[in-house]
Amino acid sequence: MAVLSRTHVRSAGCVADVAVQLTGWPDLSVSRTRKAISFRTRGREIIRMRGDHTAELLLTVPVIDRWARVLIDSNRVTPGRDAGWIKIEIEDRTDAEMFLSLVSVALKVNQR
Repeated sequence: MAVLSRTHVRSAGCVADVAVQLTGWPDLSVSRTRKAISFRTRGREIIRMRGDHTAELLLTVPVIDRWARVLIDSNRVTPGRDAGWIKIEIEDRTDAEMFLSLVSVALKVNQR
């Protein structure tokens, strides 16, 4: 297993790079406002990006409850503003990869 090194450069560029990647995902539609980018699946908002180094993801309460320890131990995830949402710091490639993996889970649980 390859060891990924972390760079500790806080950058909104990582979030922007992730947003660009997500625009190509077929199950997501993008919506832009002056303050944010959001992504929807089947009409339901599941991703919020406000332009800083964070993004919010609708992971759902059952998934958050089941994965609470892992999410907390990552030191990058905090509760989101609304129930079922998490807030993720995306500061480097490792964080971006984790976020994209969690988006895959969010897509699955929000398409039921």
